[in-house]
Amino acid sequence: MSQPAHPRRLELLAPAGDAEALDAALDAGADAVYFGLTTLNARRRARNLRPEMLAAAVARVHGHGARAYLALNTDIAERELGQAARLLELARRSGVDAVLVRDPALLLLRPLFPQLEFHFSTQACAASHADAEAARELGLRRVVLARELSLDEIAAAAAVPGIETEVFVQGALCYCVSGRCLLSSWGGGRSGNRGLCTSPCRVPWRVGDSAPGQLLSMRDLSAVSRLADLARVAVAAVKIEGRMKTAAWVHDAVALYRQALDGASGAAVLTAVDRLGAYTGRQLTSGYLDGQRDHLTGSAGRETAEPPVESATPEAETETAEPLPVPRTFALAIATGSRGIHCRCECEGHVREWDLPKTQVRRAGSEVDAAQLLQDLARAELQGFRLAPAASNAEPDLVLAPRTVRGIQEHVSAFLHQRRREPAPEVRLDLPEAVRTCLERTPPHAANTRVLGDAPDRVRLPASGVAEFADKVPEITIIVEQATAAALPALRASLPARRLIVALPPVLFADRLEEARRLVQACADSGVALEANTWGGALLARTAGVAWEAGPALPVLNSLAARALQAWGAAGVTLSVEADRQQLEDICRSCPAPASLIVYGRPALLVTRVAVPAPCLGEVFADRRGIRMLPRQESGLVVFRPQGPFSIRQVANPAIRVAHLVADLVGAADPVSESRALARPERTPFTFNYDRRLA
Repeated sequence: MSQPAHPRRLELLAPAGDAEALDAALDAGADAVYFGLTTLNARRRARNLRPEMLAAAVARVHGHGARAYLALNTDIAERELGQAARLLELARRSGVDAVLVRDPALLLLRPLFPQLEFHFSTQACAASHADAEAARELGLRRVVLARELSLDEIAAAAAVPGIETEVFVQGALCYCVSGRCLLSSWGGGRSGNRGLCTSPCRVPWRVGDSAPGQLLSMRDLSAVSRLADLARVAVAAVKIEGRMKTAAWVHDAVALYRQALDGASGAAVLTAVDRLGAYTGRQLTSGYLDGQRDHLTGSAGRETAEPPVESATPEAETETAEPLPVPRTFALAIATGSRGIHCRCECEGHVREWDLPKTQVRRAGSEVDAAQLLQDLARAELQGFRLAPAASNAEPDLVLAPRTVRGIQEHVSAFLHQRRREPAPEVRLDLPEAVRTCLERTPPHAANTRVLGDAPDRVRLPASGVAEFADKVPEITIIVEQATAAALPALRASLPARRLIVALPPVLFADRLEEARRLVQACADSGVALEANTWGGALLARTAGVAWEAGPALPVLNSLAARALQAWGAAGVTLSVEADRQQLEDICRSCPAPASLIVYGRPALLVTRVAVPAPCLGEVFADRRGIRMLPRQESGLVVFRPQGPFSIRQVANPAIRVAHLVADLVGAADPVSESRALARPERTPFTFNYDRRLA
């Protein structure tokens, strides 16, 4: 592989969780800034920018000679497609340079917005040069590489012509490969793939009878000492994670990397790195760059207390255990009125006014100065909001009785609670006719005739269980995981090609690419269909000319995503296992491709490259909320699956029609017995998100 004779200039890309952080990043020397709006981004609990702020924010970025990147990097529900298109149009009108995407729907819209660059977010799980090649073929300009790559793997991806690469160098690390985590969703319907991860990996976990520990809590990333290496292998940009962090932290992080990129080194740099790490209290590492897989977890930082037990629709959670910027503000005015104490609270264009009796202060010294009340409110959060002192005021010398103070606080809290529960306001603007045409719904595919409640016609199994299952449960199609090219003849001997689909892994790192190529070619030679779970895997299937479907790791939550995958050659798609009832009904009304729906099983909650000690494999990992999962080796990765399955097999819903209903038996101890038991209704099955609202 050829390399440039001299290290190239790296673009320094900084996070901006709000307008203050954006200014801090620019002042500290960022070459580019990435940020999200109040919806459809992977950090929805950051303060974010309001849509009406976007044009001015982009102008500020461009005024500093920097580039502006907008994150639209979540799974998009059917009802959000119009909003997603309007955000793209808003980005175009505002002069945004690039958008970061995950959902295939936005790839179908990409040609209609030629002024915008499209970058694959790290949520798209680009883990090898095959994924980079796929991104190039899809028309993207850049891929944000998975954080688990070694320097050699980064070099291979960066060497792919016609596509830029971006690498994280500072900030939090996830235990699971980005875009492959269902743990937060499983535990309470708050999906990291929808921007609402509750960071359950940061809490204490117990293995077997051992004491709880920070087994899944990753150290933070810091690669300031490796910038020359990244420049040498032709990476285009280095990225700082931190849209949930304060403006002061962002300024310090950007300033440090600006100095390092400009040639600074030595004790001052090391001291600055330590200060950045002190924000979370976690140890720092750049071990992945050297191929390190162990000693990456166990430092708790600020994550010392477990969260309360979650209900099915929890109201109060934290995105991470780090201090959170407050996403919204409110203003409060207190004065004497004709009916007593008059209060006016304003929040995001909504106003509530009320009067309270001017209660007499009965006990000396218990009175509260109204101005002091405002100061107290400004120091604390209320329903996730913070008082804006500059927009608030109190009548001079106004003294309030304790009962009046409590009344004011209760009224404000109730008002803000209502604001908090309301969805973010939609962007309203006209779309070009070509975009409107692209968004038009189509009738569902003719193959989508199987109704939720019918018996499954497909099962998922590990390769080791296929022969016995095929013998005892005839006439059902088997999707085989963990298969190899060498094992394919035995699989073909167990059942005919029409009943066999070979699934590629949910992540394809470079060390598994050659085996994946052999497997794809063997399937092509023997007429066996494939299931692709990465964009790189889909490219391998396309190149070999083999029939392929999009699997659960390329999830579909809207009809446009299904159309995009179909346009790229997919013979079928898999609906998101995270989807709730309403979302499934919505997409089934207009899904243009044959769709599969997993109605039973133990989905992969975590897919990780972190080494799990051999004695822990197969042991139950449990947290205080009742989540119990078991890790095992699958295709060179460690996959955590829940101990017990979810099931919507027993639900009858004629509004949900698909081509295939799938029972996932990969994690079953006895797949044959479990398959036969599916015909018996369960008393109180766990339905995952079906009966929740996927946030």
